[in-house]
Amino acid sequence: MTIQPLRSVASRAKFLSFALFVVALAIPADAGTLPEPSNPQERVGAHLFDEEHAHLLNDSVFDKISPLVLAAMPRGKAYIDYKAPSKCIPEQLKNVLNRVSAKYGPITVNSTVRSRSRNRSVGGRDQSYHLSCQAVDFRVHGGASGLINYLSSTKEVGGLKRYPAGYYHIDTGPRRSW
Repeated sequence: MTIQPLRSVASRAKFLSFALFVVALAIPADAGTLPEPSNPQERVGAHLFDEEHAHLLNDSVFDKISPLVLAAMPRGKAYIDYKAPSKCIPEQLKNVLNRVSAKYGPITVNSTVRSRSRNRSVGGRDQSYHLSCQAVDFRVHGGASGLINYLSSTKEVGGLKRYPAGYYHIDTGPRRSW
């Protein structure tokens, strides 16, 4: 039995995780799964949403990947699909999102900064942290068991909310939940 140098093993592991990611993109989402409704609102349980949270229903690149492949994606690396502006997000929230993705799987960020009129149209509060890009709404595409406990124990997270359909809100405000 020969012992391979650690560098060789590490490069193989990197290549394997890259190859798995490429294969994940190539496998259609319906491979090995039951057909899903074509309307994304039906797919994620839109009946659990009120008008304030309908903006969270945007499709993601991860919606096109089979759940089996999503579950097999290597942990420890952040996979984040931003469907909202990300440049203004505070570094502390970006760090939280990176850690959540590395631990729980790919995530899609659906809401960050909003104008006052957009905030009003989605039913947001007058003092919403989204107005100053201090809040993020996201969903996890992997298993999220234990995520709410993880977020509540994270010092960078102030406001924390889990919506009934599995979306999460975090912000930099004072520690609270509603």
